Amino acid sequence: MNEASGKDVVSSDSVTFLGEFSKKLATNTFFNFVGRFWSFLVTLLLTPYILSRLSVTEFGVWVLMSVFVSSFNLLDLGLGSSFTKYVSQYHARGDDARINLVLFSGLLFYSVFGLGLVGVGVLLEPFLFAVFNIETVPGVFLLVLVSFALNNIALMLVSTLKGLQRMDQSNAVEIWMSLPNLVGTVLFLEAGMGMFGLAIHSVVLALLTLVAAWRRLRRVHSGLSISWRFDPAFVREMFGYGAKLQVSRLGGLVCFQIDKLIISRFLGVAAVSFYEVASRLTLFMRALPLVMISALIPVTSELGARNDRARILKAYLLASRYVVMLSVALVAFVILEADSLLRLWLGNGFEQSVILVQVLAIGYGVNVMGGAASQTGAGVGRPEFDMKGTILLTILNPILSLLLVREFGAAGAAAGTSLALIVAAGYLLILFHRDYLGDRARMIIRDVHVRPWASGIIASVSVWGFHLLLPPLVDIAQVRYLIPVKIAADLAVFTVAYVALLVALRHVTAIDWKNFTGLVSFGFEFVRHPLRERVKIYR
Repeated sequence: MNEASGKDVVSSDSVTFLGEFSKKLATNTFFNFVGRFWSFLVTLLLTPYILSRLSVTEFGVWVLMSVFVSSFNLLDLGLGSSFTKYVSQYHARGDDARINLVLFSGLLFYSVFGLGLVGVGVLLEPFLFAVFNIETVPGVFLLVLVSFALNNIALMLVSTLKGLQRMDQSNAVEIWMSLPNLVGTVLFLEAGMGMFGLAIHSVVLALLTLVAAWRRLRRVHSGLSISWRFDPAFVREMFGYGAKLQVSRLGGLVCFQIDKLIISRFLGVAAVSFYEVASRLTLFMRALPLVMISALIPVTSELGARNDRARILKAYLLASRYVVMLSVALVAFVILEADSLLRLWLGNGFEQSVILVQVLAIGYGVNVMGGAASQTGAGVGRPEFDMKGTILLTILNPILSLLLVREFGAAGAAAGTSLALIVAAGYLLILFHRDYLGDRARMIIRDVHVRPWASGIIASVSVWGFHLLLPPLVDIAQVRYLIPVKIAADLAVFTVAYVALLVALRHVTAIDWKNFTGLVSFGFEFVRHPLRERVKIYR
């Protein structure tokens, strides 16, 4: 594709919904939003409760154990990353035999892998706990390892549901499991069992999730079964694809976890807790735009199987435009309200997390804006774009964080992460546009990114001006139960200014309004007749 045709791809006139196919995309995105939002909401609600039952140091230890096990999970050689892609591809062809082969291969691998995960973790426990200044709690780490091993199998089954493009069912599993998660956490902590109780609870929850996912999978697709057939050549193919995505998982680990290890090493375990609460809040911010692109891999994989490049490009552009607009708004507003949000959520005592939230929000937000390119590339069988961007991230992040943490403490580690995320996201866009779209990334930066960023900055300034005009609004936020009043007022001012600027700059057009009204109309129909609409869409 030459540069001129590339420009056509990024013109706003080409951004329209795609008929019945868009309904599946919109429906899957809606269910992903509900599931992701609910998952993060439960996490946000449980965090202050857990902090009230554990010391800051104990909470930091619990976080670090999760980081260790996440690192061990990288030893699966990328197989877990390939399930959604291959199931979606074979489902589009109606090839149940190959889907069953995927299931059996995954079950066999993760059963063996789980045993290895537990063994490696037990052997490394003394070394890891000594290096990162952690006091050993007998039996806790072993239980955490077992729960992760079981959860890998459950996640494989959930990924199969996503590959079948049944996001309603995959998210239903996560939502229903939140109830035993809430109840179990409260029961074990109220019983005074501390981290040991949380570890037992994680094993029970993993077992329940595994059973629930399998039952949903059989209900959705009765033709699925454990085929007891192993094809080494096919498994090598899955590993070959997954290995490229494995680099992305490594980057995710480095991006979202390595700072906690660096902080624990140089600043102590207690400092990890303050970083973790900042990370959880900004990850919640990141989740909303991220869910808008969460359905792109199975969608573009299905379109790729049909060789429908035109719709792939339209889906990419549609996702990019709306993800950028939403991400910029969220980043700007979270930076403005970081102090208010933390005090509303956790009360006083976490003031040092404010700067961490503000710094991480920038990096996490920019990272999401490259997500449409990452997901589209993975869906069409070109995960190397994301892989190369992630390699750069994996190299830059620890180097920058190590350099800055000595000088600026935890804020330096956060700044290192954000800088690495920004550079890696830019590199990913350059590769994707050059090697897949055949145009230059500066075109989508100009047409999709610049005006939302300008609008977000000006809207933020308008909120500061609003505070100067009404100082009492800032004062009432010193009372915790009145903080929502300030946040709501600031949100109203920011939203009006941001949307008005996007319209004035002609970034939001009549086509966007048509898309929005069409989506709302579809949403109302779906709410009124959920069963009928699901049958029509998932038939």
